[in-house]
Amino acid sequence: MIQSTSRVDMIAADLQGQILQGQLRPGERLPPERSLCAVFGVGRTTIREALKSLVVRGLVVRKGRGVIVADPENISPPATDLAELAVQVSIRQLYEVRKLIEVRMAGWAAQRATAEDIEVIRLTVEPDAVKKTAPANPNRTFHDALAKAVHNPALAEIYESGRHLFFRLPFFWKLFDEAEVKMVRTRRHELARRWHEHILNAIALHDVAEAEGAMFQHLDIMEKDLLSRLRQRDSGPMSADFYSHPMLAELGIERQAGEARVSR
Repeated sequence: MIQSTSRVDMIAADLQGQILQGQLRPGERLPPERSLCAVFGVGRTTIREALKSLVVRGLVVRKGRGVIVADPENISPPATDLAELAVQVSIRQLYEVRKLIEVRMAGWAAQRATAEDIEVIRLTVEPDAVKKTAPANPNRTFHDALAKAVHNPALAEIYESGRHLFFRLPFFWKLFDEAEVKMVRTRRHELARRWHEHILNAIALHDVAEAEGAMFQHLDIMEKDLLSRLRQRDSGPMSADFYSHPMLAELGIERQAGEARVSR
């Protein structure tokens, strides 16, 4: 296992060096996986992991079945090693931390939120307001407003330090094709917004148990949906692992995702 990981790092470092030194230029297509396997003397799994590492660093992008060298302006600075971060923090680990912090945060908000706090939170879940926020994660403002409604400076500081990992480094999405990301994100954002409405209603009623339960379900569903999409991506068309939930069905996500798989 250690040997396999070191080979991935070695290959990724080699290709990164070629990109940064200009041997592989922006817009240039990398050699196909079969050719890279021959050059480096490894199997396709190792090559794919190395390419994933380059993708999450912003050095290359996937277009169809090919891999293209990215525009230098989109390359992450050396201080932000997204590949290393993606290796160290799995999706499950990320959501474990979010559940630990945000479930209790929802309960405390139900206890302490003022009428003004509740109104601020309410504005974040209105469909028009969501559309006007940053496209990368339009529902982030809900979680920000919730953290402020707790009125705990220490918790606010911890939450703020975690936002870079929770919301600002969408390295997992870089593993998907651009068109797929746009389609999936739109549906996931609407799913999240509906859960936010449920959490808001519990907070407005100062129902601690309901607010915590709704937040846990919200995060758990978003985690399972993302994990199932990653499994679906790895296993190919018509995967049976796509996550199912009544609210997903209500939004038409399951049906449309199934159609997308069939069309591939």
